[in-house]
Amino acid sequence: MAITAVMMHKQRALVRAFEQAAATTAAATRTVEQLGLKPGMAWHQLVGRAVLRCPGERRYFLDLANWQRLRRQRRRMALATIAGLLMLVLILLATRAR
Repeated sequence: MAITAVMMHKQRALVRAFEQAAATTAAATRTVEQLGLKPGMAWHQLVGRAVLRCPGERRYFLDLANWQRLRRQRRRMALATIAGLLMLVLILLATRAR
């Protein structure tokens, strides 16, 4: 769980770097060097999910729509996990009360 939190933090930092550089369209692509970033696991995850897109020549931009979609997915997954845990706790409490 801690690894996930660290990865999400790194991904948010990458997204902020693209936002600050205004690299949010295919016409405003930037290289890794221009952004001062080092591609790592968080970078590759975002590229794999098409949040960071490469139209060519090793230049990337942030696809804001895909970033928002990923954030919504993560929120839904977190809420589903919390709901499942709550149900489990309620079931355990109900069986203990008998």
